[in-house]
Order: sequence, then structure tokens, then C-alpha cells
Amino acid sequence: MPELAAIRLIRRKAMLLSMLGILVSGVLVAVVTAVPIYQSSREGLERSTLMGLQAQAAALDNLVQRYEGIARQTTSRTEIRRRLEAYVAGDLSLPELIAYTRPRLADALDSSPALVGIKRLGPFGEVIADSGDTADVPPPTAQGDLGQVESRLVRLDGRIFWRASAAIIDANGRRLGTDVLFFTIDNLVDLLVDARGLEPSARGFLLDFREDRLVGVNDTGDGLVMRETTSSIAADLDRVDPGRPGVVWPQFDGQTQVLFYTPVGGGRCLLLVEAPFWSFYQPVVTRLLWPLAVVLLLLPLVAFLSGRALSPVLRRLSSQAEALERSAAELRLAASVFEGTGEAVMITSPHHRILRVNPAFTRITGFEAEEVLGRPLSGLFQLGDEDIGQLQGVCERLHREHSWQGEMDYRNKWGERLTALQTISAVADESGCVGHYIHIFNDITENKAAERRMRHQAHHDSLTDLPNRGTLKQRLAEAVDRADRHQESLAVLFLDLDHFKEVNDRLGHAAGDRLLQEVAKRLLRLLRHEDAVGRLGGDEFLILLEGLPAPRFAGQVAEKVIEALTQPFILNGEQVEVGASIGIAVFPEHAENPEALINHADAAMYDAKAAGRNTFCYFDQRKA
Repeated sequence: MPELAAIRLIRRKAMLLSMLGILVSGVLVAVVTAVPIYQSSREGLERSTLMGLQAQAAALDNLVQRYEGIARQTTSRTEIRRRLEAYVAGDLSLPELIAYTRPRLADALDSSPALVGIKRLGPFGEVIADSGDTADVPPPTAQGDLGQVESRLVRLDGRIFWRASAAIIDANGRRLGTDVLFFTIDNLVDLLVDARGLEPSARGFLLDFREDRLVGVNDTGDGLVMRETTSSIAADLDRVDPGRPGVVWPQFDGQTQVLFYTPVGGGRCLLLVEAPFWSFYQPVVTRLLWPLAVVLLLLPLVAFLSGRALSPVLRRLSSQAEALERSAAELRLAASVFEGTGEAVMITSPHHRILRVNPAFTRITGFEAEEVLGRPLSGLFQLGDEDIGQLQGVCERLHREHSWQGEMDYRNKWGERLTALQTISAVADESGCVGHYIHIFNDITENKAAERRMRHQAHHDSLTDLPNRGTLKQRLAEAVDRADRHQESLAVLFLDLDHFKEVNDRLGHAAGDRLLQEVAKRLLRLLRHEDAVGRLGGDEFLILLEGLPAPRFAGQVAEKVIEALTQPFILNGEQVEVGASIGIAVFPEHAENPEALINHADAAMYDAKAAGRNTFCYFDQRKA
């Protein structure tokens, strides 16, 4: 009897241990499975949020560049420079200068709906003209690059405006005065309000490093407010790289927040989106709760039933039974993950024939499981020769490294092309032989298309779809480098439309915009494929001619451009005629760097206007 009691006690202990082992193993398997899924879902949510934030930052950069372009256009007028030079030389009194300047600045306010105020300062900071909504500005200094536009957010009478300050300089590079322009920033309000689309309690901010201030939308969502950077935000932003986007998890008032950031204005500012941590990541957590809850609820019942079933043969088969139960739990969990995940999963043979797919695969590609099982991966997606070559390269890498991750282009069941972010992992046995490959991918076609649209908008003018100022400068820098290496010539043609303001004043800004679009079309038809044309802003265009046999060929092109633009345009059923004044600077005769080429071509353009307009002039180095 004592031996029987001991046997029963040992059996009970063994049963309890086996049940406990099953419980612990199931929990560990659930955690090990849930953590990678949570990590992948969290990273995907953060990545899509950052992409949306970068799109907003690109739109804000475009807005700032347009405002700075208006400031440059205002200061680039020849008559303004001449009057200021006469005032500095003592040939014109301050009252006469003020009387000349004020009505023209008042007219300039109509050049852009966003422009609400202009203030012109003299060479010593004295106010020459003040039109619209303006504020006091600090006196100009001799520091920095006079050709750059200084811009920032300012507060005026409780409202937030964008201020752009541009120097008026003479031919010798001396400051003759400063134009300070004030713009409304309703678009910035829309961008910051859009941040609430991430999560109802999210807030958007713009951080100016130079002022150490945050600008955000007020509680009603219809205006901006400016406040000093809080110490908690400043402490966390010390760990931020202002040159690249990212996310941090700071503590605000004892609560963890999610703070996304991306650079704006070349790293001078940061566009921030702040959201409560648990509210933002709630969809990711909710996605895992139900599978984990089901697993945890079933584990005790499975452990109890397994223990009762194993009790008659526990002495001999306890270890084998525990191993089998753990394997069964893992297989059930793996099957639930395979069937329930939102990512497409394929299992292929070592020769890349499809053995199994999950429901997400059917949803993304349109192919039912019966249509693809047993088929080779290369024949499934109607791949072209280039895509088949890419797939062969992936297979060769899998043979060497047993894993691959990247983007791959396929075609779905309806022949539509889709881009997949794909991970392929090999499953090998103990001897190292590959038995299967696991393919996991997401359809990122829409994200790639949005990325291409954002990249195009960031490098092209929104009105004419020509390359913008930044893209032109980059293209010119590359062309100068090529010309220098190959000992070739190139030319920069700075084009300004004649009588454009009269068209705007007589027919309206909408007609002026259509005129600029027609001018862009004529320029594109006229130039060679290897040449480049872009819009600098307003009615100014820049043409880049590469591989010139001699400088005189630039003049021949300029004559053709002038001839093309003097042909009448039809706007609103009315025939309109304009002309063009073109300044030409040749590399390396006139300048050896992109900025100087543009400036010299600009100066030559003013010589062409002074010569009677509707003509062209080469840069005269004797006037430099």
C-alpha cells in the first residue's frame, strides 16, 4: 500500500508537471509569435505615418520656395535698384524716393493672394515704404550671403505670418536696401490640421530652431498659435537628427507620447506630429489581443485534457507526450498566424513551386489557392524578361545566403502591375538542406506611386510642370561638372517675358497663368532633348544648353526663342502678344560656377531690357 500511494503521488506530480509544462510552453510560443508580428505592424504604421509627414513637409517646402521666389522677384527690378543707387549717391532725396516707391509697392501686393504686406528699408534700415499688414523688423546686417532670402514665421497682432526678407543689391554686390514681405500661411494651418487624421488627439507643430519656438493649430483648428519650446520637448529633440525623419517617444506631463518629425527648409525647421502613445498604437495592440486571448483561454483546457489522457501510460510515455503536445500547440498557433495575418504568405518547394498560400495572398493578387498550387513562381505573375531576370538573381542569392528582402514587381490576376515589399526565408533541416522557402510580402503599389508623385512635385513647378529652381540648379551643377571634365562649353539663357504684367492686369491672373503654361509648351517644343528649361518664378525662365560648338550658337537659340514667343497667344478668345528679353552667360568664358552663371545671365537679361526688350544680350564682363 505505501508503494502504491507513492506511485500515485509520483503520478500526480508528473501529471501536474506535464500540465504546467504545456501551459508554460504555450505562453512562450504565443509571446514569441506575437512579438515579431507586433514589431512588424508597429514599424509599418510608423513608416506609413512618416511617409505622410514627409509629403506634408514637401508641400510646405514648396510653399516657402514660392514665397522666397516672390521676394526675389520684387527685389530684382532694375528701376528699383537705380532709384536706390541715386538715393545712396545723393542724387535723389528720401521724400522723392518714398513718393516713387510707395504706390509701386502697393501695386505689388496684388502679385500674390497670399502676400498681405510689404515693407521696404533703405541701406541704413530706414523705412521707405510700408504697405499692408507689416511689423517692425530688425535692421539689416552685412553678415551672410546677400543673395539668400531670409525667411521665418513671425507673430503680428496675435496672428502668425511668414516673413521673407531679401536684399536689394547693386552690380558691385553692395546692399542698397531690403524688401520684407509678409505672407498668410493658411496652407500651413491645413497641413497641421491634417496631422489629426493620424489619430483624433494628434497635434501638428512646426519647430523653428533659430527661434526655439513651436507653431501649432489652436484648439478650434482655424488658426495658428506660437509658444516657446517646452523643456520636455527640447530634451527629447536633443537626440533628434534634424537632417532626416524619425520618431521618438518622449514623456509629456508623466505620459508617454509618440513624436514624429521630419526636416523642413533644409533642416532649419522640423515638422512635428505628436499623439498619445496608447491611442496611436491601439490598432496594433488590438490586432494581437484576440488571437492571444484565444490561445491563453485554450491552454488550461488543453493541459488538463492532455494530463488525463496521458495518465495510464505516464510512466513510459510522459516525455514523448509532452513533446507531442508542445508540437501540436505550436502547429495550431503557427496555422492561426498563417491564416489570420494581413500579409501575403507563400510556401514554395526548393525548386520554387508553390505549395501553399494564405487568404491574404488571394486578397492581394486575386489568385485563388487552387489556381496557383503546384505552379512555378516564375510563371505565376505573367513576368516580363526583365522581371524574370530579377527573379533569377533572387534565387541565386537564396542559394548562397538562404534569405532575401527587397522590392519586386509582379502582375496580379487581372494583369495589373503591383510592387511588393517581400521577404524570403529558407527553412533548412539539421543537415542544412533547404526543404521550403517562406515568402512574405505586402502590396506597396499605392505607396510607391505616392512617393513618385511627391518626388515629382518636389522637383517641378506646380503651374508649368517644368523643373523648379532647385532642380535647375542641380542640373546646372551637373552640366558644369561634365563640361569641365570634357572641356566643352555650355550656356545659360535667363529669359524674362516682356509686358507680362500688362496681361495680368488686363486679363487677370488666371489668364497670366495660362500664358505661362503656353510659354512653357513652346519652349519645350523648340529645344533639343539634351537641353533643359525650367521656371525660376513669376515670368522668369532658365534655359540650359549643353555641348555648344561655339558661344554664338547660344545667340542663335535665343533668336529662335524670341521668334517663337513673339507669335500671338490666344487667351480668353483674345489675341495677346508678348516678347522676351534674354541674357546669356557662357561657361567657362563668363563664369565657372553655376551660381555665377545664373547671376551673370540675369544681369545680361537686364541689359537686353535696357536695349529695347525683345532681344538678347551676352554678359558684358566690362560691367562686372
